Amino acid sequence: MWYLIITMTWQDIIDLLGQGEGQSLEFEKQIPSPEDIARDMVAFANADGGKIVYGIDDKNGHLLGVSVGDDYKNVIKTIAEDRCHPKVTFDVELNVHSGKKIVIITVQEGDEKPYKSDDIAFIRDAAASRPAKEEEEKQITNPWSGYGLNKRQLRAMQMITEHGKIVNREYREAFNISHKTAHIELTMLSDKKLVLTQGSGRSTCYVFPSQE
Repeated sequence: MWYLIITMTWQDIIDLLGQGEGQSLEFEKQIPSPEDIARDMVAFANADGGKIVYGIDDKNGHLLGVSVGDDYKNVIKTIAEDRCHPKVTFDVELNVHSGKKIVIITVQEGDEKPYKSDDIAFIRDAAASRPAKEEEEKQITNPWSGYGLNKRQLRAMQMITEHGKIVNREYREAFNISHKTAHIELTMLSDKKLVLTQGSGRSTCYVFPSQE
């Protein structure tokens, strides 16, 4: 799944080198196997998102470049579609510097965690992607996955968990959106039978079914 087009400059890549590998950044000298590509994409989707940069040795800052054809985006897309479940949201771009190609994959944090490859949920552990332990997978599992909720709605469900209810004013103030947008998105939660409404007018609040 594609989302927005990100154009990275050579200076942006230099800045990433200065940042160094970590929770949201992975460097690879060459393009690895499809299994390794999917593993890192899944791990970033299960975390806060991140970038994978192919063609640079981050240990010494050397630009190595990678050998890719014009269909490099479709190759990555096919790997993601075949090996990442649910679908991961990402973008792929190419930067050419000194005649050498650098491929950057930007992965967005997922809304339907846990994401898996080969039925394994991978997570970021500092500068590495590894299989999640059973307890770690439970921690990243979103109980509202599969309902097609956006990030605001997912956060609203968490707010109801924390405070017992949510009203339109709290929703729109939390996300700086209009009254109409807040009403539409909260009503969607009710239509999906994830919440119930109590009260009317400005006093309408949204609660979990078990609380009514």
